Amino acid sequence: MNAVIVGCGKVGTELARTLVNDGHDVSVIDSSEKALAAAAEAIDILPVQGNGADINTLRDAGLDKADIFIAVSPSDELNLLACLIVKSTSDKVKTIARVRNPLYLKETLFLRKKLGISRIINPELAAAREIFKLLQYPALSRIDMFADGRVAIFTLELEAHHSLTGRSLQDIGSETGYSILVCAVERDGEVIIPSGNFVLREGDEISVVIAMSELKNFLKSLGARSTPANSCLITGGGTISYYLTEMLLRNKKQVRVIELDQKRCEALSETFPEAEIIHGDGTDKSFLLKQGLKYVDAFIPLTGIDEENIISATFAKNVSNAKAITKISRTDLNDVMDELHIDSAVFPKLICADNIAQYVRAQSRGVGGHVETLYRYLDNRVEILELIAKEDPALTEIPLSQLGNRIKSNLILACIIREGQFIIPSGKDVIRRGDSVVVVTTHKGISSLHEILI
Repeated sequence: MNAVIVGCGKVGTELARTLVNDGHDVSVIDSSEKALAAAAEAIDILPVQGNGADINTLRDAGLDKADIFIAVSPSDELNLLACLIVKSTSDKVKTIARVRNPLYLKETLFLRKKLGISRIINPELAAAREIFKLLQYPALSRIDMFADGRVAIFTLELEAHHSLTGRSLQDIGSETGYSILVCAVERDGEVIIPSGNFVLREGDEISVVIAMSELKNFLKSLGARSTPANSCLITGGGTISYYLTEMLLRNKKQVRVIELDQKRCEALSETFPEAEIIHGDGTDKSFLLKQGLKYVDAFIPLTGIDEENIISATFAKNVSNAKAITKISRTDLNDVMDELHIDSAVFPKLICADNIAQYVRAQSRGVGGHVETLYRYLDNRVEILELIAKEDPALTEIPLSQLGNRIKSNLILACIIREGQFIIPSGKDVIRRGDSVVVVTTHKGISSLHEILI
């Protein structure tokens, strides 16, 4: 497919890299020659300098051949205007706009319907939702959903006292009493798609598929923390903090927000009278201790400076039992997060890129079904996809045991969801038309079930 991206910032660059890696032709428009040159040196793109809302610039970028148009410039207004111009010239192009302002968020349905925008992406809102999910399950470093929330996949670092430590995968189901599948393991920096005789050990970071209805009880049986965080201390009063505070208060949580800017404090106090808004420096360690850092259930640094967020989260882990979750803007810091022993890090830019990549793959709808959901795990080395099955003589209604040698290596079928039923597949199971199938693989760019075959 052909994609045109407006905006060569962190989101635009990460998105271009993702789409190019998936095999798409990508043009990127930006007013900064320097930003375009840096991106073109690292990624195989067509750089086009100019205004993303100018029709001639859009044509120079290949709009006439484009299948997808994505506007992720820093300006919400420019993104919306660019999408409107594109839709006025072509009905076939799918348009995606990044819109960050909470005021515009309330008009999402209107914007999509009246302007014809296919999808509106809000990285800050997506990051807030990610953090909120993690606060419900503090033992986990990540959790995502499939099949309209009926199936979960989570990541957790095994500790010595956890009941799975020292067990082989083939024994887990019978010994725990839960239908789970350990679908990926990171050990000593290596990512493994494990077989049944693989033995788990302390320090492994495991990714597990489970029915959402069983998750809480399973975590209890595992010996992991399963009680949701109730009291939350947030530093930074920006957009992510705004969305997260709204979610937490709606769910009757105790919220304290530390913000350095006096006017922003006043605005947050007016918007959220139920929260405690504190004027102060959230990076000052003694100030954090005075504000009760040792006694809260969760500490969430959301300032605009990654280094300060990381240092604050590390400090919190040293002085308290709080769940530490931080927001990181720089995607190049992803590789070093494991060494810092922070509970969880949320990367809004990566979330945005994954959401758009999922949408782009869903448009292909090739032989054997299409992508419904896409997540990238373990430093983007593993892709976990929910694929909807079409009727395919090479794949459907055939026992999986007969497909064994035809399925690609480093790929497993983690579960099948059929009419709301959660199935950990065995050799006798089959894939049927309409099934949701969760696939875990180190292969990149899969967009249909047919592509799992050699």
